[in-house]
Amino acid sequence: MSAPARRPGRCGTGGVPPSWRLAAFLCALLLAPAMLALPGGRALRAQDADVSEPSQTDLSQAGSASTDPSPAQAAATLAADYQLTNADGDQVCAMSLSARRRGGQTADGGPLFDLSFNRQACAATILFSPDIAAWTPASGNAIQLLRGDGSLVAEFTEGIDGTWEALREGDGVYFLVNPRIADAARLQPSDLFGQWDLGRAPGRPACRIRFSDAPMRPSGYRLDPDPNCGLLFGRASTPDRWRLEQGELILENATGARLHFSPNEDDDWIKVPANNRPLFLTRVP
Repeated sequence: MSAPARRPGRCGTGGVPPSWRLAAFLCALLLAPAMLALPGGRALRAQDADVSEPSQTDLSQAGSASTDPSPAQAAATLAADYQLTNADGDQVCAMSLSARRRGGQTADGGPLFDLSFNRQACAATILFSPDIAAWTPASGNAIQLLRGDGSLVAEFTEGIDGTWEALREGDGVYFLVNPRIADAARLQPSDLFGQWDLGRAPGRPACRIRFSDAPMRPSGYRLDPDPNCGLLFGRASTPDRWRLEQGELILENATGARLHFSPNEDDDWIKVPANNRPLFLTRVP
């Protein structure tokens, strides 16, 4: 009696007749999920096996996230002395932005940083300046001036040559200028040495002042006003020294009383705030 035909075991190939080879192939297909099983018994899903390369967008976003500076780093870069001016440049407020943190946060949870400026003088030149209590850097190297509660007063976007620009709706265009670039900030004391006319209006001098190069202690230079200048300054407050400070010209007397002057486009200097007693300094030709 002939030997019984060998049957394949479960998924065996046995004597490898063609029909059995087909059976083995089908069996392998049935076992494929088990062969792809992950440790722990969890079957490998299509999304588990996805090893496609990241898209260019993913790489760009990752690169941007890794290179964008933190608010503290951006503040340290932007912190400096600035001049806040109107579009015509005839209203100027000298302002210092600090990298020092202060209490509070912006509407989106960002940090606030300190700033300083002459509030009395600036209130007469930049009418919204009393609202300013803090600042923070923003995307694109922008500078936001903020109220104490973190709400926005004005956002200045970076332009060219150290100038930032803001448009306040219903108010106009304003500039925030780094004084290292601004004309007034490039002035050196030697640029002011010599004779200047002082008057209540430009082109109408009432007296003359000499800006001396003789140093005064603790700082500044000697100021030599004509006797007639006492009528404009007031006898008790006539200044005897001067200096440049954050883009402003400061005239001061021995008691510490000060007058602040800001430059205009005609190379004159205007007292700020002007109130009801304006003063103009004009270079003697």
